[in-house]
Amino acid sequence: MFTEEDLIFSYTTKKAVEDGALVRIDPKVSTEAHIKFPVYFSEAVWKRYVEVPQELKGIQNIQGRLWDILLMFAHKARSTEGSDLQFRFVSQIPNSYSWEPNEDKAGLAFQFREVTLKSVITAQDVDDSSPAIFIMKPWED
Repeated sequence: MFTEEDLIFSYTTKKAVEDGALVRIDPKVSTEAHIKFPVYFSEAVWKRYVEVPQELKGIQNIQGRLWDILLMFAHKARSTEGSDLQFRFVSQIPNSYSWEPNEDKAGLAFQFREVTLKSVITAQDVDDSSPAIFIMKPWED
């Protein structure tokens, strides 16, 4: 009745979390940031802007880096209508890291970069139409 070409593949949010392509933020943390929907970060955002680089261990921690992003998102979201938005925050990134297109110099120290991320609010999963927030780099989908 059906051929293999007729099959439609769906990569679910649940599977993306299992694979590590998405990181689900602890609901306690997002609630404290006054975000009422579940929040997911892309793996690329998590690794670059949340995980503490080796050069900054002992100076920063993962909770502080996560809060920087969540609070700037929440602030921008309060004044934005629609399901997509871009927001900026400042992140300390070692000089040894290459620059990405969504990063600009912030202030006098090159270790501080003003970063642009995007968020999309959409259905949490293919079988769960409740809203969720997905935070990613501007070119990710």
